[in-house]
Amino acid sequence: MSQSQVPTFGFSERKPSGEEAALIQDVLKLYQLQPVSAAYARYDQKATFHDPIGLAEGLESVKAQFNSMPKIFSKSETLDLKVLDNPQVKPPSVQFALAQNYHVKTPQTTKLVNSLITLTVDPSTKLITHHEEEWDGKENTTSSDGFFGKLNEWRKKATAEIVKAGADTRPVDQQ
Repeated sequence: MSQSQVPTFGFSERKPSGEEAALIQDVLKLYQLQPVSAAYARYDQKATFHDPIGLAEGLESVKAQFNSMPKIFSKSETLDLKVLDNPQVKPPSVQFALAQNYHVKTPQTTKLVNSLITLTVDPSTKLITHHEEEWDGKENTTSSDGFFGKLNEWRKKATAEIVKAGADTRPVDQQ
């Protein structure tokens, strides 16, 4: 990975603990189009995944979001990653900035996405309960943002359900 590709969104960079680094490496497999069992084993059965496109509720729906990515992208490369020192995100939860280069199949284009990713981890189970991905560090809208936020949240939940309905949620190492 090259240095200084991804912004830190106003936070300082810090060195991850061994446990954090292992968690991040497993989650990165999902972004790199390698949805394997070890990555999904990091998630609680009731985990949620929220990004600007979808709001997936439950592990099967989370799996569907990541397992469907190879249908859209031919390749996905991690260019840079920085673990951030955000005082509001306390271990075992972790926040990092990610520069991911996606190669779209049709039309053949490449898209760089700089994301602020927060993994909320339950201290007792050490499992991810919420995975938040904010593109360019912009907060995802929710129903608490008023009428248009409610509409957007409904659209994201519907999108996640549509993706789930058409996806094979088995990890690639079990197919």
